[in-house]
Amino acid sequence: MQYHIDYISTGKVSDVTFDNQKTKRTAIFKEPFKGKMYLTKTGFTEDEQEYKGHGGIEKAICFYSKDHHPFWNDILDQLPEYAIFGENITVSGLTEEDLNIGDTYQLGEAIIQVSCPRQPCATIALKYGIKDLVKRMADSGKTGCYFRVLQEGYVSQNDHLQLLQSYEPKLSIYELNTTQFKDNKNKSRIENILNHDGINEETRNIFTRFYNRL
Repeated sequence: MQYHIDYISTGKVSDVTFDNQKTKRTAIFKEPFKGKMYLTKTGFTEDEQEYKGHGGIEKAICFYSKDHHPFWNDILDQLPEYAIFGENITVSGLTEEDLNIGDTYQLGEAIIQVSCPRQPCATIALKYGIKDLVKRMADSGKTGCYFRVLQEGYVSQNDHLQLLQSYEPKLSIYELNTTQFKDNKNKSRIENILNHDGINEETRNIFTRFYNRL
């Protein structure tokens, strides 16, 4: 199955002063690049991340669905067409319900794999000046997700995202988000997640903490 990529965006770390006058180093403001760019194991060559928990091998590419833009149009002012939450790839027709841990996709010359959900961070609230935006994103389940890179290669704006292989058993980003943010006392759901051999260390740690509280 093939999905249309609306934008591929990258950005550098810079000092940004937000509307509340708070200045923070961040790379949340990203722009579509022209031509093609090499995708390495840690992300696009011209992309940067500032903080621990952002970027790295398990979070080489940040994904967000173009399908969610109508939802946020009613909440956020001056919503850009791309990288609304600092994501690298903005894709139509693909959401958290469709994305499963371990699914592999072709992106240009590269091969990428779904690794974990995105954990909403405070910088997105600063960007739009909405204090409870992190909670709204969590409650909606529209968080986006991350990919790791299995095979490096050049990627261009004209490329599509092509599903190569679905991972079994299926464990969707939607299921992970719903359990984490709305049903984190459900022992059977948490056990199902912890027994899945495709989840990464960060995801395992999150749900292990929930399990230990039961």
